[in-house]
Amino acid sequence: MAERVVIQAAPRTVLGKKVAQLRRNGRLPANVYGRGIDSQAVDIDAREFARTIKSAGLRAMIQLSVEGESSPRYVILRGLARKGGTGDPIHVDFFQVDPNIPIQANVPLRLTGEAPAVRDLAGTLLPGLDVIAVRCKPLDIPDAITVDLGVLNSFDVSLTVGDIAVPGDVEVLTDPAVVIATVNAPRIRVAAH
Repeated sequence: MAERVVIQAAPRTVLGKKVAQLRRNGRLPANVYGRGIDSQAVDIDAREFARTIKSAGLRAMIQLSVEGESSPRYVILRGLARKGGTGDPIHVDFFQVDPNIPIQANVPLRLTGEAPAVRDLAGTLLPGLDVIAVRCKPLDIPDAITVDLGVLNSFDVSLTVGDIAVPGDVEVLTDPAVVIATVNAPRIRVAAH
């Protein structure tokens, strides 16, 4: 299960072009919306947000504690506007999810171990996939799925989505036949006589 990330938020009354003042004060304007709920304008600490996203990643499940509300909101990052397209964040959209209703998410694959066909046979590892689609309850989304390359012991073997183990409450939506990694045989140079 992914590490729970907590961000503190305050209701926002400053709207439109006046949000520039918020940004100058180190606050980042954001909106929270979701199925069956009204959109709510909030603001969050810009530095805290940057630190949180850097450590947890853009796919993290976030526990948003809004000032004045008795229970936290579970949200995922749905939109992130940056200054000039690549600079500092200037606006965030959070999508509120129901922790009891399964959602679809993309989970990164973490390749571990060493492929015997690379180590012993001088092959070249060819990774083919770095994320898979899963369906599960929002709080059960894994931060990554570990894939052991140890099964790649010859050039005939491919590691596929069907070969990986996921927690029991996570359903893999990606086709099981999709190749995650394989090993290419080395090219042989023939010396001229």
